[in-house]
Amino acid sequence: MAYVSVEVDVDDVIDALSDRELIAEYKSRGLDGKEEPGAREVVHRAVSLIKVGRVNDGVTLLEREFFPRYEDKAACEAAYQLAMALKVGAQ
Repeated sequence: MAYVSVEVDVDDVIDALSDRELIAEYKSRGLDGKEEPGAREVVHRAVSLIKVGRVNDGVTLLEREFFPRYEDKAACEAAYQLAMALKVGAQ
């Protein structure tokens, strides 16, 4: 019996998929109908992350839920586009 080992970079796989394929996979997993987690669920996840040593991830979850930096998604996207433009300009 022969065995084959293959290393796969998940980021490369995701980058290879089209937006349409990603959306189809998202819907096929039933993720499109789920509501965003409530504050209690976010706190529970943050505590779990902190307990396993992922303190920064836990704190980030709490900050996003209770102290968001941006008022809405559009403001966040605008800040991201500005940051990317500045990054490209600096190179």
